[in-house]
Amino acid sequence: MLPEAFNVRQVGRYKFFIWFVLILTLVFVLQNEWRKVNAKAEDVALKLIINSLYESASSLRQSWELNNRPDHMEIDGVDLHFTKLGWPLIEQNNNLDCYQLWRTLTPVNISAPYVSLLYTKEARTVTSESCVYQISTGKWLELFYENETIKFNDFVAIK
Repeated sequence: MLPEAFNVRQVGRYKFFIWFVLILTLVFVLQNEWRKVNAKAEDVALKLIINSLYESASSLRQSWELNNRPDHMEIDGVDLHFTKLGWPLIEQNNNLDCYQLWRTLTPVNISAPYVSLLYTKEARTVTSESCVYQISTGKWLELFYENETIKFNDFVAIK
């Protein structure tokens, strides 16, 4: 009788161990797949942000064209200047105002708190400066002007 009870307990332990290993394996596999899906989602989100920024800049450029190409316009309380080709510039003390530029070009549903602002000045004119925004860990977006045209560049920086 004693060996039968021992075998029943042993079988129960084996079943428990097998279920534990299966569940643990499933958790690891799902976690790994989640990382892959999350990375792709962040890439898509970055592309959507770039498209949104470009559409907003294009809309402001069209507004500039429709208003007979003024030197500056005020939109939502923000004083906008324009490049010679009509792309929006927001300056503060003869420097590019990266924060206001982000707020003006992004839709309301993209909040700024998760965006870290870095400002870099590469040349003597505002149209050669750039704004670098950290969208998420390791994912960055650069907004700059080249040949009087607004440009967007996304890149990955790994520490």
